Amino acid sequence: MNSKFFIVVCVTVATLSFLTAANAQSYTHLKFGSFNPKGAKSGLIFGLISGKQVDEKLDFGLSADLFIRKFTQESTVGDVTTPGGSNPKEVQKEIDYQMWALPIMAQLTLHLLPDAVVQPYISIAGGYEIVFSKEANYETGDKDNRFYGGFGWQLIAGGAYPLGTSSAITGEILYNGATVKRSKGKDDLGFPIHEELDFSGFGFRLGLRFDWL
Repeated sequence: MNSKFFIVVCVTVATLSFLTAANAQSYTHLKFGSFNPKGAKSGLIFGLISGKQVDEKLDFGLSADLFIRKFTQESTVGDVTTPGGSNPKEVQKEIDYQMWALPIMAQLTLHLLPDAVVQPYISIAGGYEIVFSKEANYETGDKDNRFYGGFGWQLIAGGAYPLGTSSAITGEILYNGATVKRSKGKDDLGFPIHEELDFSGFGFRLGLRFDWL
């Protein structure tokens, strides 16, 4: 998958939007779950997609996902006894690591059996992914902020169980494919160098979908 895939998806979404925006029903889909990228540890992911329904089987929209992972290493360095008799502990922070990611994508969804009790669906999406990490090692004094970016894509398979005529609870498995990069300037010989992070991996999400006019 590359930028050509993203362009094709965006053109398709724009075309469908132009043809159906006047009379199409809108929807909003809220999601949360876990994502495990290859180049980093697993973390929480929160998602939102909003779009239009072409018909009972096909809809399109724009999605944004927020990936969050935090890690802190601490150790107890002493005990304190207060005049009131309580015993709080003194804790020192040794390592503090935080990572955020924000994929923004155009998405097409095909509902395979819209009249079933549990309605299966598949989605394909393409867009741009931003990854930011903040690292601090207080033992060594090393600190660094890293900012990555690059094109990405997603494949999603899930099912929806209707709660009513305009709402449903969903569960889905997703695969996110992306290799994000950041420039590191030039080496001693003047050649441009960059750093790559493999942000591909599988995830699982639960969600709520609402249809509205």
